[in-house]
Amino acid sequence: MEQEQAKQHSRFSLDMDLDYRHVDVVDGIRGLTVLMVLWFHFWQQTWFMPSYPTPWLSFLGITNLTPSHIRWVGYIFVDMMVLLSAFCLTLPIARSMLLGEGVDDACTFYKKRFARIYPSYLLAVLVSFGFQVYWNHYPTVSYAVRDLISHLTFTHMFRADTYVYAPINGVLWTVGLEVQFYVLFPLLTKLFRKSPLLFWGTLTGFGALFIYQYALKQEPINMQVNQLPTFLPVFANGMLAAYLFTWYCVKVPYKRLRGVFFTALAIVGAVLIRNEIVSAQMYPADKQIWQLENRIGLSLCFTLFLVSAALSLKPLRWLFSNPVARFLGAISYNLYLYHQRLIVLLRMSLGFQSGADVAAAGTKMQIFLTAEALGLSLLLAAVLTYLWEKPMHRWILSWGQKKESTPAQAETISESTERK
Repeated sequence: MEQEQAKQHSRFSLDMDLDYRHVDVVDGIRGLTVLMVLWFHFWQQTWFMPSYPTPWLSFLGITNLTPSHIRWVGYIFVDMMVLLSAFCLTLPIARSMLLGEGVDDACTFYKKRFARIYPSYLLAVLVSFGFQVYWNHYPTVSYAVRDLISHLTFTHMFRADTYVYAPINGVLWTVGLEVQFYVLFPLLTKLFRKSPLLFWGTLTGFGALFIYQYALKQEPINMQVNQLPTFLPVFANGMLAAYLFTWYCVKVPYKRLRGVFFTALAIVGAVLIRNEIVSAQMYPADKQIWQLENRIGLSLCFTLFLVSAALSLKPLRWLFSNPVARFLGAISYNLYLYHQRLIVLLRMSLGFQSGADVAAAGTKMQIFLTAEALGLSLLLAAVLTYLWEKPMHRWILSWGQKKESTPAQAETISESTERK
């Protein structure tokens, strides 16, 4: 069976120049997505938004290019991070459904997810908590203990004081959301196997019902906007995208114009995403309302771009799979965990109380602080990824392995689990 699957995999890879086991564009898209969120958070602390003169486009009425929309709504790219998570987790399930490959049981799945996210998350929580205690940001000891325990147990999103107003690193809510999805994933995959389309429609419908009949009617909505039910359509889109991508690779024979078609479709997806960003920036009311109202549509745009880019021509795929893109994808988790707190620390160390103060100090100071924060964020993320995250990941996965395994076998097992 395994030899037959290997031959089949080799044949499709040769015919279509695609690897449906490791989707090459995912690394770069994940890295770019984190950079968009980083850009938004950096702007909050510096008010710096570069402008690029374009006199050669003046005949079109375009005298400069200023990606100013990102500074207002860059946080919506977190939805793409959630979509990517569901997509990657479902790829093995799709191969199991279409090729009969084996998949991890629930215990192994939970162990791998714990090894992947908890060591870096634990360190980020403890570091941030230590700073908050040092700065005396907790009015009471009980609040400090509650904030710490809720974050360590991923329950911080269930209370406003540990989610909306928590002194600990604000970006950590995303990890809590992901863990909630991980808990449900083994059950969801059982339903997904029965009928991917029916599952997608049901999960999307339930999410839409929660958004429009409950979440949007709450005042204020800041406790509702990022709760798991509002993200169910995003998770559903990611799971269906993984199945459709794998189905296309396995079932559809090579066609010469395939790459051209999907490259054009990826460009359409990018334009649609850009339009969504502009729409969010122009929204006159609370932008979290826009986020809830348009989460499903935005997720579909992200899905279109992701699947099309994965099936596109080599040059476009190379943009998201070159060594730099793969490096950004590899360190993206720690980059996301630390970038916001790091730039806040840097701003405070320079004596600035807010982004307005940095802007008042001039453009040179804005550029300096932005460049310093970016460089240190990348350096810190790389160090923590390769000296903490990956070693801890391998160590945790080694729990329970048979002692009689030879070193070569242990290394093979470690490499296999790392790829998964």
